Amino acid sequence: MAQVGNININFTVFSDSPLYISIADLSDWLYAENLPAYLSITIPGSKKPKVFSFTKERINVFNSHNLGLSCLKGDCTEEEYVDLPDGIYTICLKSGYENIEETKFYLKTDRFNIEYSKVMIKDGIEYNKDFIEYMTQVKFLVEVAKSHAMLGDFVKAQRFFEDAKKKLRKYVECKNCI
Repeated sequence: MAQVGNININFTVFSDSPLYISIADLSDWLYAENLPAYLSITIPGSKKPKVFSFTKERINVFNSHNLGLSCLKGDCTEEEYVDLPDGIYTICLKSGYENIEETKFYLKTDRFNIEYSKVMIKDGIEYNKDFIEYMTQVKFLVEVAKSHAMLGDFVKAQRFFEDAKKKLRKYVECKNCI
């Protein structure tokens, strides 16, 4: 029996470790179920996407090895993964049909979140109104950046994320600046 309807390409991106980025398939493949699917990932700072076979109806996990950031040649069994860069990832899931694809922008902030957490643990022990206000501004900038990424404006997302990183770096390097 033939399936009726439209192919719906969809996925979600998540990460809670600087070492990985995960992409979960949420698609309704219908008549493309037996065709190959491909995922292209453009990492922050790169203009050329890396293309991978995509495993449908699964979570596809990427790290520094398969993204080509470490273990560039030879046997990688002894090499450890390196942190993936924070920033905007452009991810496109392509069906086996032309022009049936979905592109999303994902702001990876795992390394930043670790640095932010270190500051909070170290300096956030006592109530300090200026510190709380400053760190709230930093977190607000990150949330604005994530919002822009979610809605497809990667330029503004990158700008707000860079502002958040500068503000956090300024605090770390100069304690009496706030």
